[in-house]
Amino acid sequence: MLTSLRISKLEITLLRHLLISLCLLTPIELAAQSGDPTVSFDRSDQAMNSAIAEAVRTFPVFLRNATDANGASLPSAFVKVSFDVADGTEIIWIGPFTEQGDGQFIGALANRPNYMPGLNAGDTVEFTTDMVRDWAIELPDGLLWGHYTTRQIAATLSTDQAAQIMAALSETPVPDTWE
Repeated sequence: MLTSLRISKLEITLLRHLLISLCLLTPIELAAQSGDPTVSFDRSDQAMNSAIAEAVRTFPVFLRNATDANGASLPSAFVKVSFDVADGTEIIWIGPFTEQGDGQFIGALANRPNYMPGLNAGDTVEFTTDMVRDWAIELPDGLLWGHYTTRQIAATLSTDQAAQIMAALSETPVPDTWE
């Protein structure tokens, strides 16, 4: 069973001229979609699963640094969340978001879903910590931090394509200054 992994608007900007390559990865699914572009991967993909596991592991430090005292996210902070859908899973970016307590969150879909009928970009959804698969933030240094799944997607592209994406990303996913 395949999982659809959402590409953020920022990633779309980075990948705009790479979409032909991405379409070659999943041409049938992309032709049938009505939402934003996705990259599909098998649930047994060890590299993607490792990227997701590391994002989940570092999620608490992200939350400490990307939310205010009321649990509201900074404007440049996003989380990638997994939702069960009819034929598998759709993983989609959410931001802004607010932590409600006890692992509960509410936020706005940052992308238009493909497999979640009736929902559009900007619609409010609820999710829990166990549904988080990645996180991302742009800091004042202009670099994009987090993006574990983006880094894995880049690793599957040509050297030139990957270099263009990696140029926008921080060298490491987590800033050294974060506790």
